This record gives sequence, structure tokens and C-alpha cells, in this order.
Amino acid sequence: MRDLLLLPFVVMVSLAAMDTAYAHSGTVGDEDVGGNMFWAYGLVLSGLAGILIYRKWMRSTSSPEQRALRYNLKELQRAHTACLKQLQNAKDYPRECGLTDAERLEREKSVALFQRKINEAEAHLATA
Repeated sequence: MRDLLLLPFVVMVSLAAMDTAYAHSGTVGDEDVGGNMFWAYGLVLSGLAGILIYRKWMRSTSSPEQRALRYNLKELQRAHTACLKQLQNAKDYPRECGLTDAERLEREKSVALFQRKINEAEAHLATA
């Protein structure tokens, strides 16, 4: 929420840096645009640093068990998606990516198993 409050300020500073730089692709008068651009880029870099600090803080507040559960959940979701893509490719392109009946049955069992494990991991993560 604080980042959303900072966004209009960053936009105004960025636009203020360009208000004198319209005439023939250069500056008008004696004003230097570089100083304003320095502050605009400084705000962007400080925002990135704030995001990094926030992520480190979030990492320190969550338990190692929760981080491990989230990591395992992501891995299960990747494997589930890969099996679904293999099945879909075999269905869409039977000549190029065709699966035998045994392989198709194995992939369908894997999809069901991964889905069950994903549901268990999500339930465990919700209670942790």
C-alpha cells in the first residue's frame, strides 16, 4: 500500500524532469534536465532496494518449514503442469508427440497423484 502512495510522486518527478526538454530534442533555457533525472532514477533504485529489504524481512518472519512447504508446492505444481502439457501435446499432435497407451495411462495417474499431493500440501501450508 505504501508503494502505491509513492507511485504518484515518482510519476510527477519523472514528468517534471521532462517539462523543459521538448524544444528540438534539447533543453529550453538554462535549466539542466540531468539533475531531475538523477533524482528520478534515485527514487527508482531506492524502490528496488526497498523491495529487496521487504523480501528479506518476509523471509526472516516465515519459518523454514513454511518455506520448504512453499518450495515443495511449487515443484509439485511444475511437475503437474509438465505432465498435463505432455498429455495435451500428445492429444494435439499424435504423430509428433504421440504416447503409447501405457505411457498415457502412466501420465494420467501421475497427474492425479500430483493433484492429490498439491491439495495435501496446500492444506498443510494453510494450517502451518
